[in-house]
Amino acid sequence: MSSRFVFLLVLVVIYASHSDAYPLSTQNRWIIDEATGQRAKLVCANWAGHLQLMIPEGLDQRPLKDIVGELVKHSFNCVRLTYAIYMWTRYGNENVSATFASLDVPEVVEGIAKNNPYVLSMTHVQTFDAVVHELGVQNVKVLLDNHVSEPMWCCNDDDENGFFHDRHFNPQEWVVAMSLRNELHGPRQNLKDWYRYMSQGAVAIHKTNPNVLVLILGLNYDTELQFLRRKPLNIDLGKKMVFETHLYSWSGIGTLKLREIWTKQPLNRICANNVKAIDYRAGFLTTGKNATPLIFTEFGFNEAGSLVEDNRFLTCLQTYLLGKDLDWGLWAFQGTYYLKKDQVQVDESFGVMDETWHNLRYLNFTYKFRLLQRKNLEPNSNAPIVNILYHPLSGQCAQVNDKNEVELGSCETKNRWVRGEDTTKIVLHGSKKCLTTVGEGLPVVVSDCERNNNSWKSVSLSKLHLATLNQHEEQLCL
Repeated sequence: MSSRFVFLLVLVVIYASHSDAYPLSTQNRWIIDEATGQRAKLVCANWAGHLQLMIPEGLDQRPLKDIVGELVKHSFNCVRLTYAIYMWTRYGNENVSATFASLDVPEVVEGIAKNNPYVLSMTHVQTFDAVVHELGVQNVKVLLDNHVSEPMWCCNDDDENGFFHDRHFNPQEWVVAMSLRNELHGPRQNLKDWYRYMSQGAVAIHKTNPNVLVLILGLNYDTELQFLRRKPLNIDLGKKMVFETHLYSWSGIGTLKLREIWTKQPLNRICANNVKAIDYRAGFLTTGKNATPLIFTEFGFNEAGSLVEDNRFLTCLQTYLLGKDLDWGLWAFQGTYYLKKDQVQVDESFGVMDETWHNLRYLNFTYKFRLLQRKNLEPNSNAPIVNILYHPLSGQCAQVNDKNEVELGSCETKNRWVRGEDTTKIVLHGSKKCLTTVGEGLPVVVSDCERNNNSWKSVSLSKLHLATLNQHEEQLCL
């Protein structure tokens, strides 16, 4: 291992030490705070810093303290902070202002001079350090993500930036942090190199700092880990190994990669197929005697809310994430990019923040994600497990009013549900009342379980995914 490689790993140790919830470890499929012994659910926003200017986005729009304050305000406790390898190995000592001058972006320089003037006299590494420090001050955990080698937008199969030995992916110049690499892709992909370099990188991190979690990704844009069914990754990281996966509306099932499929097939069918595919490719890692944590470190949607395909995809994925109460990272936090594909101050339609970095882009974000952000399962709790019926389209939950009608409302309601003894009925917890309907497409009410046997079976229980909290928006007829 080169001295450069070791030096960069030491920098990661310094960054990780800012978090007051550090260190974290794993307990079966859960991430645990070692200080308390309780689960630490990671609710992350992806904050890009891997593009051509090689500093986290948005410093031209608002003061750093205020930007981090927006993360806290919107209930994110974690940032997946992306970087480019060359920032460390080739431009680590280069001044930020020199990089900006070479790329001719006066608008960006003017904005940074106004909002964060000290950045212009810093190196890229110093700027990252300042950002991570502020995140630590405001109690936001940091997951450093090795996104690309050459600073650029990611990803395309022909970008020569996607797999070991590509033009811009030299294993000897491979900086690894907590997240080993973003979205391996391209024609060079093969399992032999994957096992070799993933093992080397993970072990290198663990030896350098045994306190940090090590995130390991799969192939094909981080959608496939199913090969671990046949051959597990047999390396000793203590209780620090975590896997990650990604999914978008266009990720597809098998060889089918069509965003339009979300409107061309019935939602229940395509969602059920996607859930099966997720479990086959990655979800299986969270089950069985060797269960490990799995984080959805990237998923996202057009936050303008205008794409039906994205909205349907998100509805489906929300039920999956909530059903397993998984840790996750939303792409993306940033509202704009300094420079993207030679365009200056480019809007990010998937951004939580709008183009001003002052407002939410998706006005219903708080309600839509409130339950996803909450820790709903605690592995060390002795409390009984009950269920809530979730309506992901609105972010609300089913509750019962004084007329025994089922309606949407806050998920903080005391209404909880359990399966009946014969598993065909959904019972209001603490009562003898069941969900009831006369037929499909008709309103749902609650009534006496014993007297009304025409109840929930007529709505097709096979469509209902009731685990800890999950209910499809087309399944309650609300």
